[in-house]
Amino acid sequence: MSTKWLGSIPPVLVNIGCGIVWHPEWVNLDMRPVSAEVRAWNADDGLPFKDRSVDGCYASHLLEHLPQDGARRLLLECLRVLRSGGVLRLAVPDLEVIAKEYLHVLGRAQTGDPAAMKQYEWITLELLDQLVRVESGGEMGRYLRNQASQNADYVTARIGSEATPYFRQEVQNQGKSLEPHHHSWNHSSRQRLQLTVTALQERIVTGICSLLLGRRGRSAVQQGLFRASGECHRWMYDHFSLKQLLEQCGFSDVRRCTAFESMMDRFDSYHLDVVNGEVRKPDSLFMEAVKP
Repeated sequence: MSTKWLGSIPPVLVNIGCGIVWHPEWVNLDMRPVSAEVRAWNADDGLPFKDRSVDGCYASHLLEHLPQDGARRLLLECLRVLRSGGVLRLAVPDLEVIAKEYLHVLGRAQTGDPAAMKQYEWITLELLDQLVRVESGGEMGRYLRNQASQNADYVTARIGSEATPYFRQEVQNQGKSLEPHHHSWNHSSRQRLQLTVTALQERIVTGICSLLLGRRGRSAVQQGLFRASGECHRWMYDHFSLKQLLEQCGFSDVRRCTAFESMMDRFDSYHLDVVNGEVRKPDSLFMEAVKP
């Protein structure tokens, strides 16, 4: 099923928190733009659109990086800017599927199954690491750099193309640090300057805290700054809780779908969830809802 955009005027489509996945026919927003096609945007500022001026909103693996009240505010902003009949599409890590997989693998690992014991180490990280990490990449990053090649099929099945760089021998030989959900890319001069200024500001703040509070205080501030950086997961959703949240915010016709399905017309042509026939983030829960 798809919602056909009416008239000859191109639809206004918004990719919220796009990261490195954007399309020129969309308005692409992200806190750290990686291209001239991406506009700088902070979730705390609301969406930069007038009421009922947008036809479709899309956010992939963004909602879980916001605290619950922040996620609710963002969904209410989507409701505000969408026209009647406009579609919101969300992709988030699927808590239910991850939890079931964890229990399934745990049961097999307890029988001494060697393959399951390797899988158990990864699925535990997938469930917990981005919720609790206090440094970029966390234990998941260390696993991908050092151990993932021993469990390549399972890791690839879980996180898709994000795993590919870690299985290339040249990357391992060069010792590059590629963090999951925190990719390396080429920044413009302005973006590099912004990153440098931010790093300098954080160094000054932590230096002052070290003088005032000692090593423990410095560590606490560093961890707090990291936790607020946007890399960590602040909450997790299954289809039941996400459906409830969307309905509470005022959306209707809330439904679970696959990466290949959408109520948005031509959504597959934008290659946001599916690239070359492969689901970009196979660990995802995909849901859509409509502005009444």
